[in-house]
Amino acid sequence: MMEEMGYFPVQNRAGDTVYIPGRIRRESTPQAIELAKYLRSEGINLYAAYWCPHCRNQREMFGREALQYVNYVECAPKGYGFDAKLCSKADLEGFPTWKVGTKKEVGSGEMTLDALAKATGFPGKFDGSIEEPLPMSGGSCQ
Repeated sequence: MMEEMGYFPVQNRAGDTVYIPGRIRRESTPQAIELAKYLRSEGINLYAAYWCPHCRNQREMFGREALQYVNYVECAPKGYGFDAKLCSKADLEGFPTWKVGTKKEVGSGEMTLDALAKATGFPGKFDGSIEEPLPMSGGSCQ
């Protein structure tokens, strides 16, 4: 059932059960990869939680190849790689949230890659029509 929800349990090195987000299914477009590299170079983090369906959609929008460049910060205590210090400093109200480091918020809630490119000042050309749409609810998890 958990895999259907987009995450599944694993054991960490300490032997504790933690949860990791499910695998990304879609391939990345070249522009999604360039956007992800730009976000990383600017120190923009994606604050998310493994159990959040909006976070799963946000990750899926990037695709497998691009997601490896995204600065993903897990903020759920039972999530693999949970970073309590960084998440606390970021003072989040919901997930997903995009911030420069832990300070300036550039977007909150599920965003299209086109909207994210505009909000972050992506210097390249970004054509939103190239990106395959996902069903979006436009919300966030609290």
